[in-house]
Amino acid sequence: MTHRYGRKNKFPSVADVARLVSSIKRDIQDDFRAYEDDDEPGILLTIGADGMGDWNYQTGDTQFTGGAYGHPYWGQAAIHHDTNPQTAAKEILDELREAAANDA
Repeated sequence: MTHRYGRKNKFPSVADVARLVSSIKRDIQDDFRAYEDDDEPGILLTIGADGMGDWNYQTGDTQFTGGAYGHPYWGQAAIHHDTNPQTAAKEILDELREAAANDA
């Protein structure tokens, strides 16, 4: 059994994820939507992590074949032009940590 303070507690930093969010914001085009029913342009960001330091990400819906889905824990956020990168990063990391805690 792995405890939450055991080996499954290493996730990307808030700064690393915030930089990723900032770079993704620059790629948002007017016809992009994070979700089908969104009114504003956006991109869905999914980060997958193994809790031991390895992580990857993908944007959009790739039907479970993107880089994030090879990892056991996922966090997602809809990224829009007005998204605060730090806030989005913290939300994603909270989801990752919650998923790992549920697995412990």
